[in-house]
Amino acid sequence: MKPGGKRIAILGAGPAGLTIARLLTEQSDHSVTLFEKSHRVGGKSLSVRQGEDLIEFGTCYTIMSHRRVMEWMREEGITIQQIVPHKIDGIPARDFFNSGSGAPLAIQGIRYVIARRNLLKKLESDTPAQAALDEAATPAVEWLRARKLGKIEKMMMRTVTGMGYGDLQTVPILHAMRWVDMDLILSGTLNKIYMPAEGWSEFWERLAQNMDVRLEAHVRHIERSAKGHRIVLADGTEESFDALICAMPVDRFSALLEPTESERIVGDAIHWGGFATTLISSEDWFEEQIEYYSETCLPGVEPGLLMSARREGYDAGLGGHLYIANQLPGDYTGPELVEILREEVTKRGASINAVIQQEVWEYFPEYAADAIRKGLVARMRQMQGERGTWYTGATFSHESVANICIHNEALVPKLLAALK
Repeated sequence: MKPGGKRIAILGAGPAGLTIARLLTEQSDHSVTLFEKSHRVGGKSLSVRQGEDLIEFGTCYTIMSHRRVMEWMREEGITIQQIVPHKIDGIPARDFFNSGSGAPLAIQGIRYVIARRNLLKKLESDTPAQAALDEAATPAVEWLRARKLGKIEKMMMRTVTGMGYGDLQTVPILHAMRWVDMDLILSGTLNKIYMPAEGWSEFWERLAQNMDVRLEAHVRHIERSAKGHRIVLADGTEESFDALICAMPVDRFSALLEPTESERIVGDAIHWGGFATTLISSEDWFEEQIEYYSETCLPGVEPGLLMSARREGYDAGLGGHLYIANQLPGDYTGPELVEILREEVTKRGASINAVIQQEVWEYFPEYAADAIRKGLVARMRQMQGERGTWYTGATFSHESVANICIHNEALVPKLLAALK
């Protein structure tokens, strides 16, 4: 830290914390410290070696919107490899999208992108019109059908529900719009979808290599004041900082300090979903790389059902071909999800030889529709910088790494200007 530099604390060393830390170090001379309660960086990115195969339990793909992330991957020596086109119900994804009703996919895509741009532009106002707030809170399937975007609805079954980003019957269209943009549409239709060959975990570890990251740092209490902020750890050690960045769930952050009104409102407006990824082995399942199942991505989908699976390699010692199977957990426990998964795989003419590892993630913070109608989005933007605190992560952008990084790219200049 050079003379005049400030001390910045980041709570959380997942993708949100690490990307904003990287941007801050690239653009300033301030000192950045990350506090992470777990034993590793990367959050919901988790790469695990099984023999010669690298298995991704969390973050998987990069698309065209991951521009800054892919730039960092190249700088860190991470190899980006294209994946083979995936299928839905055994047919190419593009053919599945085209099976939807209405005008050709290209025309629907243009109509959707224009409507998306218009609504998001209206929401940039500090006092959006009530009509815009009501539209943003509309369930995605209702919004799409009112505009005769049947092919885009089919696409969102895969890209929204199929990825754990909400049931189209209930999730506000705002959430779908944050993820489904022109980059995503083009990436899907042109198969511009990639994965890091060395794994997401390796990427985050390399990105964090020269950062001040405190692992297994259990923050007990935070005191904020006009003169600075004091972080107290469970072991009794204390440190003072000039600014705080919340890169963790806001409700958990609020439990560590005296929350502001906005922090309480945002925490209360969020419902966290879940996503379960289970590594299994089978000798007689599909040979394609990725399969999605439309019946379990339909609006009104029941939790627990198998939504998609990805073939990851082969290990005779583990029981055959390795697959990652994805489910929305709902209220089911891990063992209950495994039993449902066995039934789902059997229904598709195969059998599970072994269950190797399972991760059930807290996933996708969905805004309450009523909170959106009352101006939640503007409040979340306006609270940035209050009490010397800044906010990032899935709650303030979207679950995807691309959206989080784009949010951070816009946030950092404002944060740096406030520290001058």
